Amino acid sequence: DIASLTQLPDTVVTEDLSPSFVGGPFQVPPGAILLDTEEDIVFKGIDQAFRYIRLESGSISYSVESSTNGYVELHYGFPSVTIGGQEVNLDVLLPPAVSGVIQSETGTIDLTGAEIDLTGVSGTEINRIASQLTIGTPAYLPDTAQVYGDDSISVSMHFQDMMVRQVAGYFGEELVDLNVEQTVFDPEIFLGGFIDVSPSRARLEFQNTIGADLRLTLDALSVDGIALDHPAFGVPQLISRADWQGDAVVPAIWEMDLLQTGPSFFELLGYLPQSVTVLGSATLNPLGDVSGGNDFFDAQVPPELVLDLEWPLNTQIEHLRLRQVRDIDPISLPDFNGDLVLEVTNGFPVHWGLEWVWTFDNTSLEPLFFAAESPPFLSDMTEDVPVEYRIPISSEMLLSGGQLEITGSMQTDGAVVFSGNERIRLQVRVEGVHEVVIE
Repeated sequence: DIASLTQLPDTVVTEDLSPSFVGGPFQVPPGAILLDTEEDIVFKGIDQAFRYIRLESGSISYSVESSTNGYVELHYGFPSVTIGGQEVNLDVLLPPAVSGVIQSETGTIDLTGAEIDLTGVSGTEINRIASQLTIGTPAYLPDTAQVYGDDSISVSMHFQDMMVRQVAGYFGEELVDLNVEQTVFDPEIFLGGFIDVSPSRARLEFQNTIGADLRLTLDALSVDGIALDHPAFGVPQLISRADWQGDAVVPAIWEMDLLQTGPSFFELLGYLPQSVTVLGSATLNPLGDVSGGNDFFDAQVPPELVLDLEWPLNTQIEHLRLRQVRDIDPISLPDFNGDLVLEVTNGFPVHWGLEWVWTFDNTSLEPLFFAAESPPFLSDMTEDVPVEYRIPISSEMLLSGGQLEITGSMQTDGAVVFSGNERIRLQVRVEGVHEVVIE
């Protein structure tokens, strides 16, 4: 996540209008213009030079106050901010303030999906929104405002929580630390075992989807804390910018051959590690502003590290154990007489050892245990054939609910040919009859 490109700092803009005289009252007729100004709203705290953004979300909280004894009409226009092609404007009409009671209006303008030109009033600036503020008395109301020297009209605009989807401009030489940890095998699901993974092709790809050059340096790669070595570690790699000229991005790709790691990355992967960690850094625009301020970034298409593998489908598996846990909601079925039905469809060219344990929320009930072998794999069948196992259960068990833990174990006798589309399907249901009393 490149935070400096995906979120704009909150910005508050205030305008105060006070008469330039003492005493009063001074009569202001209908249709009079008290203030008409065109100026830039500057977003401070931005190190980059942005020219355009499209917001994922954001809002403007506004507050308008008047102590003037007369109707006040305010128009705050943002010609450089559009939503669905429509300009964002704020129009407020405040009634006369009498007996020292200040009239006010507050509200929020939703900026979700807004497109913002940040080149300001001149069209050549950066990080600026063009705005036009007009304050006066409404021409359509026959009311003459009575203005005193101590009257005031104030406007406050708070641009907040502005999350960016797309941004264009010059991003500067931004340094980004890489600390990517990817879960590979969830230890709650993969309980143990070994898979012989011997790929014929194995690449770690970095896909640069930013419209800016990158200098990438990978410093370390580890598998469950075991460090690996590779000739590319510590060597800066210059990656060109992505192509955003069409409707879809064409990323620039840098590759690292994982078959050159020591110790073998895939021998470690075969032991079902929990995580793989990559450490390094990346620098945006290491050569400076070579695009003339035309960098581009879409937060929905971030840069990625991708593992690209190709290995023979002749694979050996040793003592592989997997677990799934499912909650069972309590069911009230008086005098139930039936079974818990476990339906298994085996799409693997090996047998699975299967165990089910139903642990009840009612601790007075002993856990229900069942073990079986999966049905044989029928490679000559056009469709996998399910096999049912039935376990008698009672109303008390159903009313208790609890957790059903399913554990599968598998081992091949040497290498086995896999298609890559294998699956084992487990379905659990309740079948039987129960007493229904109709009064």
